[in-house]
Amino acid sequence: MTAGPALYATVPGAPVITEIVGAQPPVEAHLDEWISPQHCDERGHLRAGQILEWMDVVGVLAATRHARRPVVTASVDGVELSEPIHVGERVTMTALVAYTTPRSMGIAVTMTHGLPGTQHRHTLHGWMTFVAIDDQGQCVQVSSVMADSAAARARHREGELRREFRKKLQSGALWAQPPESAPDGDEKRLSVRELLSYLPRLRVPWDSYRKPERCPRAREESYMHTIELVRADSLNGHGTLYGGIAMRWLENNAQLSARAYLGGGATVRCSGLHGLSFIEPAAPDLFVHLRSLVVHADDSQLTVLVSVETEEPREGEIRETLRAFLTYVPIEPSTKVPALVRESDAEHALYREVEHRIALARSLARERVS
Repeated sequence: MTAGPALYATVPGAPVITEIVGAQPPVEAHLDEWISPQHCDERGHLRAGQILEWMDVVGVLAATRHARRPVVTASVDGVELSEPIHVGERVTMTALVAYTTPRSMGIAVTMTHGLPGTQHRHTLHGWMTFVAIDDQGQCVQVSSVMADSAAARARHREGELRREFRKKLQSGALWAQPPESAPDGDEKRLSVRELLSYLPRLRVPWDSYRKPERCPRAREESYMHTIELVRADSLNGHGTLYGGIAMRWLENNAQLSARAYLGGGATVRCSGLHGLSFIEPAAPDLFVHLRSLVVHADDSQLTVLVSVETEEPREGEIRETLRAFLTYVPIEPSTKVPALVRESDAEHALYREVEHRIALARSLARERVS
């Protein structure tokens, strides 16, 4: 597999230097892998971080084929994993250019899995956003994609809804009702544009979680902090940290937080990713700090916030490079998810933001099967 994109985010107002050409048919890319022990955790389940890395590879390929230019990852807007995948199974991943704006490409990613000679089952739906760049690293325009079938129009609608959700989240627009009070049935599915409280980004006070007194119960001590070095073998073609490796690192850190929260040696599997934003690239020889914390929990699942920062220790500079929310479910049915104690305004706001992100994912899932 070739190296993937940088940790790079589009810059508002970046110059557009190419012309839009005519609409193109949807472009696909495929990846097949046999699951070996090196891909799995101690229970023989395929690691979610490995899935994210493969998504980045196949997504980059589809986006590059469409743009005919180098591309970089802007965000991973959603991933839903329906069941664990085991050693010896085969996975087939498909990335399809499903939605475009003048300066971005929405890529729908699906994956099936199964043993040889058996009917493969669908286990993943994901959405990634890429931008094309020129030799100077500036964003350039891309051609539009055709939506000439019912399935293509449904994917295009999902792209519109995800883009609008992201814009409202960044702007800090608020919705008065909590997700639980949204209307039911078809009306709820059609109200995705009005969904939820789109909260502004909040600076998480990580230092406060290093103190034991912040966690009145042992099971709530979910704070994890790991450090990685951006080495030469972790770079992509742009000379910055390969996004697939960054996603593998952050999923590993998030899983540690989820397991620490449950305690008692409990094991978990990743069931979804509800927003991952690439903020800026990570250059070689920088130290990468991955900090994670459980910020939402209900009876059946828990969601971890992961913040990734780079440090240049000689200059004393620390910069956030990406942020993500990953949801986990206990593997053992008997494992109970304890309630989450929330005290500060930041904790309550993060809890609500996760509820809104999960509600959006559920609404889109209903639309795909309706």
